[in-house]
Parts: sequence; structure tokens; C-alpha cells
Amino acid sequence: MQDRNTTAAMPFERGIFCNRTLNLRSIRAIGYDMDYTLVHYRVDEWEGMSYHHLKEKLLAEGWPVEELEFDPQLVMRGLIIDRELGNLVKANRFGYIKRACHGTRPVPFEEQRRQYARTLIDLHEDRWVFLNTLFSLSEGSMYAQLVDLLDQRRLPAGLGYAELQSVVRRSIDLAHMEGQLKADILADPGRFITPDPETPLALLDQKHAGRKLMLITNSDWPYTQAVMSYSFDPHLGGGMTWRDLFDLVICSAGKPGFFARETPAYEVVNPEGLLRPVVGPLKAGSVYVGGHAGLVEELFGLSGEQILYVGDHMY
Repeated sequence: MQDRNTTAAMPFERGIFCNRTLNLRSIRAIGYDMDYTLVHYRVDEWEGMSYHHLKEKLLAEGWPVEELEFDPQLVMRGLIIDRELGNLVKANRFGYIKRACHGTRPVPFEEQRRQYARTLIDLHEDRWVFLNTLFSLSEGSMYAQLVDLLDQRRLPAGLGYAELQSVVRRSIDLAHMEGQLKADILADPGRFITPDPETPLALLDQKHAGRKLMLITNSDWPYTQAVMSYSFDPHLGGGMTWRDLFDLVICSAGKPGFFARETPAYEVVNPEGLLRPVVGPLKAGSVYVGGHAGLVEELFGLSGEQILYVGDHMY
């Protein structure tokens, strides 16, 4: 008799993991993030290049970081920066700290217990920075290495651990805003992107099952168009493109504020990204910049409980 338990043979990376009850029968629309969700990057290459641009920013400020190298094994998604003590910590689901490193040095258990015996992590406090996406790996790696340099008094005088984290975040945000990293990726997408032929086909199945599909990404329109075309179009037959899969595309969404604040939307009216202010409801099949979740609910006539959003953030 054939074994009908197909989950046993499913690769780990194909699994779906859930920490709460989810009734898919009530879901009428599914929204997807793009980066590290529908589009898979080679983490070492992407974060290595991000680290490189961050390092260049610090070198331009005269910091002694020329010998530092990106270490993908140093940091993982889910760790938390303690801006007060200069530590990277691992906490359980209740906020109790289980492991800690000061810079790149593991903190001995007794020292860790003295530091955190009465501490419960509250991510709303400025003291803590949650590395909750794969985009955070270069930031966490550089911060840990800079803590070592700060302790050796090799960084500018007057810096504390909190100020150090602010400098790292500001520098990496600047590198992203200047478009350096995305320009590198578009110049050589095969180096950074690992296309998954099954992803567009899975979305096509969902569309045929009657679900409304949305792409809601913080990336801008030119980058989204190029990356989605590279990742999806070769695996869709019948002259289809990635645009045919989605009932709505929203770029530069400004998540997580997209889900909580009302901001104006602009329609993308040509491939070059010309924008036109939106007056009235959104239109199905169009591409927009900005906006907010309320406009999506209005377009499809659905409540928030009927819409599932899939992304890469850990909460």
C-alpha cells in the first residue's frame, strides 16, 4: 500500500510553521512581501555586499574598520541588540534572556545572570533592537565587531554602546537610500538571487482557487519590476508575466506603518514609474506607490480577518 503521508518526505525548507491557529477557509485574499519572501536571495552574497557598503561608510568617517570582514556565522535572525550593555542576546518567547555575547565574546553564565537576572525584554523600549529579518545580519555582525573596537578604545571618544548602534543603523540606512546595494543586485542578479520555479506556480494555483493575490513591498517600483521579472517570468508559460498573478501591486508601501496609518497612494502609470495621485478607490490590476491597508480592504470589499499577509519578519 502506498504511503499517503507525504509530509515525511517534505524538505524542511518547504515546511510551513505556525505559532497560532489559522483558518484558511475564511481567507479570501493573500498579500505577499517580496524580498526574502517571494524572492529568495543568497544571504551570504546579499548581506556581504550590504556589509561592504556599511564598511565603506564607516571608513569614510575615518573609523579603523579596514580589517573587519563579514561573518555570516556571527549573527542570526531573531537575536536582540542590548544598546545599554553592548550585547547580542537570545531570548525565549517570554522575554527571558538565555544566551548573551558582548561584542563577539560569549558572556559567561554567571556574568550573564548578574546582568539580566531581573531583566525582561520589552521590544517597545529603546534599549532593545530586534534583528527580525535577514536584512539585519550585516547590521548585527558589524555592531558586534564594533563593540570589540569600542572596548579597545579604538573608536572616537564619547561613543557609548547605544550611540554606536545608532551610527551603524544610520550608515546602513544611508547606503540603502542611496541605492548602492540594489544597483549591485540589478547589475548581476544571478549572483544575488536564487529563483524558485515552484513559487510562481504556487501563486497560480492560489489564483485558480479563487483567492485575490497582492504584492505589497517596501521596495520601489523599478527594482520590484526588474527583480520579479527575473525571478518569475521564465517559469510562467503561455506568455504570462508576474503581473498576471496579482490583482494588486503596491510598492514603497512603508510597512509596518502601511497597516496602521492612512497615507496617500499614487498610481504608477507607465513602466518608467511616472506617478499620478489617486483620487477615489484603487483599481484592480494596477500598480501603486504608498497607500494603506484600508484602501486594500475597500478595493476587495473584505475585512482584515479575511486577508492574510505573508512576510519575512519575526514577531
